[in-house]
Amino acid sequence: MSFRIDWWWPFQEEINSQFGFSKSREKVSSRLISRLYKPKGNLSKLLLNNTVTIVGAGITENEIIPEGVLIAADGAVSACLKRNLIPDVVVTDLDGYLPDIVMANKKGSEVIVHGHGDNLSRLFEFSTKIHPISLTTTYPSNNTDCWGGFTDGDRSLMMSLSLGADFVNLVGFNFEKLGEYTGNFSFKKLQKLSWARKIVNKCKEETDKVKIL
Repeated sequence: MSFRIDWWWPFQEEINSQFGFSKSREKVSSRLISRLYKPKGNLSKLLLNNTVTIVGAGITENEIIPEGVLIAADGAVSACLKRNLIPDVVVTDLDGYLPDIVMANKKGSEVIVHGHGDNLSRLFEFSTKIHPISLTTTYPSNNTDCWGGFTDGDRSLMMSLSLGADFVNLVGFNFEKLGEYTGNFSFKKLQKLSWARKIVNKCKEETDKVKIL
């Protein structure tokens, strides 16, 4: 049974309203990312029928990362590299520590680049440094995918479920405070954590394939 995301679109509209996101800028981002990046590879082959572990930016030194297809959500790639782990997949809107994401890509990590209205300049800046397997945008287009999700962590979760992962473990998903690998503090990021919790909980309602460790 496939993972349905029809419930996602009302969430997206609420997010747009709360944060003042412009649909016109999202369309610009979609056109831009499609022009700058040429994805290569088959992401679904990595995830289909496999156990997936998604590492979030709230991971601490004491948390164990279980075996499985390893996905790092943006800044969490730095936590993986500190443990000498090269993620199988990195999901990023180019908000994390970019040198580590570029390094992971060179060492074999497949990268999903998410374009949105607020990262247009970074899409330009890293278009020759990152070679993605897939592109995502807030709304799907001819050249980009959209499985739903707002933060890189819950976007990774919705992607994994949509592409047929057998089970998904979530590590370092702390919805109460910003993690060490989140980046610069802002109150907007705390608001985003609240949405991440809501999205993850909804995914858990929709399927029994998700566990927060």
